[in-house]
Amino acid sequence: MRKGLIIVLSLALLLSSCATSTGGDSSTISVSGTSTVYMEADSASFTVSAEAVKETTEEARNTIDGIITEAVNILKEKYGVKTEDIKTNYLSLSPEYAYVDNQRVLTGQRGYQSIDVSLDDITIIGSIVEDLSKINGISISSITLDKADKSAQIAEARRLAVEDAMEKASTYAAAVGKTVTDVVSISDGSSPMPKVNSLRLEAAAFAPVADDASYSTTFYSYDLSCSDSVNLVVTID
Repeated sequence: MRKGLIIVLSLALLLSSCATSTGGDSSTISVSGTSTVYMEADSASFTVSAEAVKETTEEARNTIDGIITEAVNILKEKYGVKTEDIKTNYLSLSPEYAYVDNQRVLTGQRGYQSIDVSLDDITIIGSIVEDLSKINGISISSITLDKADKSAQIAEARRLAVEDAMEKASTYAAAVGKTVTDVVSISDGSSPMPKVNSLRLEAAAFAPVADDASYSTTFYSYDLSCSDSVNLVVTID
């Protein structure tokens, strides 16, 4: 008799647990929603670097410093780039070796320096590349477009992700003859991150341009995108 009582009590507890996990008489649907919002770029950044191998460390340093200084002067004086928008990214000075008859031989000193430049006007990128590429030994890389203030697009991406999830929930509910009655929970599926593309232009070792030749650099802009996702649990009746 006691064994039978224990079985009955265990069965009652099990049924009670199942009812609690399903939320009583309410049925739920779990759905996810996604969205992508496109926006126009209004700012840009790129890297300018210089590298040289000379006989002495001082000569290498002076060479790369001269290249970078000339580039900075063009950026400031001709294009009005602010000092705070030009930041030193990397600077190194190191011995340069070569192997001769299986022996490592010092051949000179290598210098490398790079700066990061930010622009609030993307229409001048082509002209800047054109002017800087005239400096012998310079490299221009990682040209990246961005939008300074993406808060409105991020908010829109979140709203559209929720709308997408609710639309799915309504479609699923209608397919079984029910309607969505309430939202039980909302969880962020991912942080809205803008998709950024980079363009690398190497201006080092440009072939000499004839005095009577003229070339124009055109930079074609592109749209940025901001995506988001959300997870919803809704009740249906």
